[in-house]
Order: sequence, then structure tokens, then C-alpha cells
Amino acid sequence: MDGKLLNIDGTGNRVAAMVYGPSKVIIVAGINKIVKDLDEAMSRVRNIATPMNAKRLKVNTVCAQTGLCIEDECQLPERLCHIIAILERRPNETDTTIVLVGEKLGY
Repeated sequence: MDGKLLNIDGTGNRVAAMVYGPSKVIIVAGINKIVKDLDEAMSRVRNIATPMNAKRLKVNTVCAQTGLCIEDECQLPERLCHIIAILERRPNETDTTIVLVGEKLGY
């Protein structure tokens, strides 16, 4: 709700393209991705989205087993949250459009 966009990725390939590369980026997100601020976004991605994604991908991380991020205990190579990108404004050289869909989509 404060206008920032938070993304976490295991290898960085998805977040890198949002920051620099293509001239046009379109982000489609459900209303379940809207939170109050960056702290709430980090909590949501670490304790809801990433554990669900880890279970789906069948990786052996703490969050896949417990459903919660315990960052100090998760140092595995298959960890899904190696890269954190926060967009506070649109990147200068990328035409970025965010489309919010009025329903819950994805994790």
C-alpha cells in the first residue's frame, strides 16, 4: 500500500528482468499480494508464499517442513530466497506496468 514492490527469488533470474533488461515489464498480481508496508510484505513472502512454493517444488528447506521461515536455520543451496529486490520507483529505463486483478492469485 506504500507503493513499494518486493520480490524474493532463489537465483535472481526473475527479479533481474524486472530491474533491468527488457524495455517493457508487465506485472500481474492478485489482491492477496497487497499489504500495508515493506515489513508486512517481507513477513508475507517469507511465511506464506515461500513455504507454499517450497512445498510445491518439493525442496528440503525449513520453511517447506515447518511452514515458517527460520532464516538462521536455512542455509541450503536450494533455498528459495537468496535474492531480495525492492522497487521503490519504476526503474529509469524500463516501462513497468502493474495490473492488479480483483481476486486472489498464486501464493
